[in-house]
Amino acid sequence: MGNYLVGCDIGSSQTKAVVIDEEGNVLGKKYIGYPTLTNSKGWAEHDPEQYWSTTADCIAESIKEARIDPKDIRGVAISAHSPASILVDENFNALNLSHFWMDRRGTAEAEYINEKIGADRVFEVSGNVSDPYYATVKLLWEKNNRPELYNRAKKFQTAADYPRMKLTGKMVTDYSNASLIGVGFDIVGRKWNTDILETIGLDPDKFPDLVPCEQVVGEVTAEAAERTGLKKGTPVIAGTVDCNAAWVAGGVLDDGDMSLVMGSAGVMGVVHEEPTFTRNLVTIIHAANSEKMYTTVVATCGCGSSLQYFKEKFGDLDGIVADQVGMNKYTYLCDKAGEVPVGSDGLITLPYYMGERTPIWNPISRGVVFGLGYSHTKYHMLRSFMEGSALAIKHNFELMRETGVKMNMPLIMGEGGAQSRIWRQIISDCLGIPGIYMSNSMGAPVGDAILAGVGAGVFRDCNVVKDWVKLSDKTEPDAKNHEIYNDIYKIYRELYEEVKDTYKELVPLVKKIDAVKASKENN
Repeated sequence: MGNYLVGCDIGSSQTKAVVIDEEGNVLGKKYIGYPTLTNSKGWAEHDPEQYWSTTADCIAESIKEARIDPKDIRGVAISAHSPASILVDENFNALNLSHFWMDRRGTAEAEYINEKIGADRVFEVSGNVSDPYYATVKLLWEKNNRPELYNRAKKFQTAADYPRMKLTGKMVTDYSNASLIGVGFDIVGRKWNTDILETIGLDPDKFPDLVPCEQVVGEVTAEAAERTGLKKGTPVIAGTVDCNAAWVAGGVLDDGDMSLVMGSAGVMGVVHEEPTFTRNLVTIIHAANSEKMYTTVVATCGCGSSLQYFKEKFGDLDGIVADQVGMNKYTYLCDKAGEVPVGSDGLITLPYYMGERTPIWNPISRGVVFGLGYSHTKYHMLRSFMEGSALAIKHNFELMRETGVKMNMPLIMGEGGAQSRIWRQIISDCLGIPGIYMSNSMGAPVGDAILAGVGAGVFRDCNVVKDWVKLSDKTEPDAKNHEIYNDIYKIYRELYEEVKDTYKELVPLVKKIDAVKASKENN
């Protein structure tokens, strides 16, 4: 007999679930990967059924590993990468592939929204911008390009909403995910602005009902219980966005607390209660005390994904060597990057591999490697990728600092790339601030389990996590390295200004190349 909680997070490339007890001990866990579908047009999609199947399997395997009776599970909560847009019919079936945050196809729709209601109005209501990143823009693309599917849809759901729907039979979304649906979401009033939605041509009835992140939204159905190993009737709590869940797990809860999650994307958040927002950054309602707290968020597209890209495209031999010496492949690569001098001997990367979100919001931008010479090795390129991610975060950090946002030091770093002390040092040196590593957290799934505990009444609030978190391995910025990075940052900013208009010429060229390829394949 006991009180156990389940948390599950759907990341951009894998789903993770945990079972914890009241003391925060992880008793069972499971990770399952799944593929991302991309193309040269800037599309990025997932099969939404994999959101559900991996969620169900991860939960089932976590419960088995924990060796507990499912009737002692007091609640379950789900988070996911966000935003995403999935059209769902009245029978809870997905009508389209999920185009998620990385997808950039809605450029015309984002521009239309700004023309129709104005960029200032979008920011005033939502605390965010109109960009292909946001789910409202993605939904408008569906209406414009696949009206038959749009008309058939009862609601649309995000990546977290879809498996929650499968668990409960309820089509809802939490306040955090609603923030990233964006545009038509009144972020202070925590409601849909139907006037804006109707003005841009969207049906407000297709938007899911809104609930606080810590609220029970339903119970596990008989069908879902059979699939997941959960007991029928287990409370399901709304949950949140993946980064928010990770911040909860890291104890980033109070005004001024800040943390950097170095997953596929680089996501840094600063918690605040005052409803004042920074232009060109992302605003999300915080999962802890979601009735009144916010996070101002840095959200770059290229962070851990750049290391994954390097490993897959250039790191075959490194992988073999790492296996031979018994090292993790990513650790081996980061160590090799650490052998390269600060500044990569003049090699500078703009890390806009799939466009960029904050703060430039340019869906057609692409990566640039500048300063390449014969003396550079592939490890110079690797370090330059890592430094490019840090420079992108610095661009956002400087904007936050200019607005006077309260920021408590040190910067807590966790997950993905933060496992590399070399990369953490690059971040500290580049920003010129101390950092500290959160080594013991399972990240977002634990944050979800904590939210489940709050919603189910096991915990009074999320502050319980502060007794569980272990912070270690503090990094202090090196003054000389910081000076070098400041010099590089000036060039980094100038580079983008020089090439940003040229990206517009690249788009039709890529389309022309695609047409030639398609012609050859058909012949």
